[in-house]
Amino acid sequence: MAHHHEHEYNSLKRNRSSSYPVRNEIDFGPNKSNKHSRTATPNNRIVAEHYNSKVDVGVERRRESTIIYLRSFNNWIKSVLIGKYVKRGESALDLGCGKGGDLFKWNKAKINKLVGLDVAEVSIEDARKRWEEMKGKKFEAEFHVMDCFSTPISTKIQSDILFDIVSMQFCLHYSFETEEKAHMALKNVTSNLKRGGVFIGTVPDAYWIVKKLKSLPKDQLKFENPIYSIRFEQRDEFPKFGHRYWFYLKDAINDCPEYLVHFPTFEKLANEYGLQLEYKRRFHDLYDEAKEDSHYKDLLYTMRVVDRLDEEEMSDEEWEATGN
Repeated sequence: MAHHHEHEYNSLKRNRSSSYPVRNEIDFGPNKSNKHSRTATPNNRIVAEHYNSKVDVGVERRRESTIIYLRSFNNWIKSVLIGKYVKRGESALDLGCGKGGDLFKWNKAKINKLVGLDVAEVSIEDARKRWEEMKGKKFEAEFHVMDCFSTPISTKIQSDILFDIVSMQFCLHYSFETEEKAHMALKNVTSNLKRGGVFIGTVPDAYWIVKKLKSLPKDQLKFENPIYSIRFEQRDEFPKFGHRYWFYLKDAINDCPEYLVHFPTFEKLANEYGLQLEYKRRFHDLYDEAKEDSHYKDLLYTMRVVDRLDEEEMSDEEWEATGN
């Protein structure tokens, strides 16, 4: 098996990728080593403050959102990934767990233990409350506030606790602010991962984002549609770390700083930490594959990615925002 975190998905020899305007995922395979590296710089407070300020409006309000199909699609993607890689009775570490939006997915996978970490205190409070109020839960869980890109995980988790799977959904790209943070992220992924354990994750598709940027007139730094926008600060240099852009997604993300993930660099770093890339897909490609499986096809209706009655589905603008 292997660990990975950007353009792919699966369990034995595959990986995934996910991006906001282009969501991808990766899956790296068996953990071969726990290689340590340098410490990380302080976390970007803007990101923590952004998510701390977000209010959990509840299921009904989310269903009224203009991006309801996009939200459902992203949740379906994560359900596919967890369904493919997680086995009954396993333990999971969710880095960047947010408000606990994946708790029902973990429960359906029949794990026995979950540890969730996130930099945003309010998100952790919401996740803990959501788990405590969750009916029919079959797993134990604990949640801690922690900057996974600047602080060793040993400050929150004992070194002898090992997990079968580590998940990082839509957050690894924040670690590419600096090389030090990227190292700390991978150190925290692997330090408590069992040998042969799996790392799954989703990140923006930097290749598509840069291609879109370069298609603009040279004096423009922003592209958008009615659902999202991406605004760069410059387009003259493309550093492997610290290439910042500002991302807006209607009803979800309000102009938050993110960083391009140079995937070859990420894969090289992952190899240093004993991770082997097994599978990699853009969200659209993963969708084309998974919908051929009757179980995941049924989930498209169950999770309201597609309305069973009138076949209504996400708009062209939403579809572009998931991974054109």
